[in-house]
Amino acid sequence: MSRIRANQITNQAADGAPVVQNGLVVTGILTSTSFSGDGSGLVGVASTDNIQTGTAATFTSAVDISDGTLIIPNGDTASRTGINTSIGDFRYNTTTGKVEFYNGTGWENIGTSQPLINNISPSSFSGAAGTSITLVGQNFVSGANVHFVSSVNGSSTAAGSVAFVNSGIMTATTPLLTTAGEPYGVKVTNPDGGITLLEAALDAGSAPTWTTSAGSIGSGIQKNSTLSGIAVTATDPDGQAITYSEVTSVLTSNADTPATTMNLTLNSSTGAITGTAPNVSSDTTYNFTIRASDGVNTTDRAFSLGIQAASNPLYWFRGTAHGGTGASDTSVHGGFYTHGNNSSSSGSGNANNDRTYVYKNGNSGVGVGIHQYLSTNNSATIPADHDKFRVVVSSNSVYSHHYGFGWGTGSSGTSANYTFAKYNTGNGTHTYDIPASMVGNAYHFTSGVYCGQNCNNQIQITLAVSFNSANPP
Repeated sequence: MSRIRANQITNQAADGAPVVQNGLVVTGILTSTSFSGDGSGLVGVASTDNIQTGTAATFTSAVDISDGTLIIPNGDTASRTGINTSIGDFRYNTTTGKVEFYNGTGWENIGTSQPLINNISPSSFSGAAGTSITLVGQNFVSGANVHFVSSVNGSSTAAGSVAFVNSGIMTATTPLLTTAGEPYGVKVTNPDGGITLLEAALDAGSAPTWTTSAGSIGSGIQKNSTLSGIAVTATDPDGQAITYSEVTSVLTSNADTPATTMNLTLNSSTGAITGTAPNVSSDTTYNFTIRASDGVNTTDRAFSLGIQAASNPLYWFRGTAHGGTGASDTSVHGGFYTHGNNSSSSGSGNANNDRTYVYKNGNSGVGVGIHQYLSTNNSATIPADHDKFRVVVSSNSVYSHHYGFGWGTGSSGTSANYTFAKYNTGNGTHTYDIPASMVGNAYHFTSGVYCGQNCNNQIQITLAVSFNSANPP
């Protein structure tokens, strides 16, 4: 094998490059200041530096990777326009920060970008759509999209809108996000497919909290009565307005009233429940569920209303022996007063917590017609469905004439004002039918004694009540 070792090689005339007819094998490094030809005969070129696009084997500077790096062409996206390209050409794009190659129809990235989210602000919101969230990070690219990912079930919801500020800042508006899926991760996807996820970064606020306890919100409500003062309430920790709705179809439905539905109205803003109680044929408890919503998050609670076919008893007097507080409970009777003609006699009337008491005493000088009565200060209306009176006499005595009790329109405490009265009944429980003409009208309750010479009459009563026979006291 021939070997040439020289500092300079020229042609024979020393005026140009020599012609090598059968090829030249070079071992080591070949350095040249220029190169001509199409380079089609070059083989084994492992790397190139600044290969000019369209001239595959034309070099503008030395190809040198001795330091472990390869210097390749670079430039921004705009500089790709108008240059001669061939399939396989590659370069570094200073706009996208990616190495790209020409695939014959366009430039394509080699690999994907690596965006990174450092933090977001705010990290908590009410859950409502349209809240602006600022993302701070690295390697964001214009055209990137943002999704919110539930840490509970992995569901991904796109941001309402995304604004690219620069490679380190983006803003995104939230979609509607519920507490059921929180906390939410924030995901950025660049146009080239590069993805990053900041996990469990966003709290969607809090759900409404019920103030009204679960269970009964009304019982003993008489059928066909007008409801008032019944309401449910809830609050929202985030200060959002609460709206109320029925989850079931019982309270506000009229599909099967009165059997299973009530046909009442639920105020969506105040939670008030109004309307007319169903016309039930027997005592009925209706169970239903109401939802409190802040517009994003919801909390449900179960409630009930009890409707009576018969109204509650109405007590003109209810002593301690019957579960009441007698004269201390003035809600119906309003207290008592006594009246009598006491000439040549003594007598009075009073009421305490266990009984009412009226008495009259006289001597032989007393004429016929002395009396003493005890009446309620207030009159009370007998409910429309009441059909019975009941009076319990615990003690009585009669020397002459009579003692008695009854209901009347007047309040002067005289028997002349009785509409319904009974006399000398004896001790015990006495129940009577209420005259139809008295139902729905207002009356005082009165007890008293009437006598003459040597009078010694008295009556004590522990209960005076009207009621519906289907709902006795």
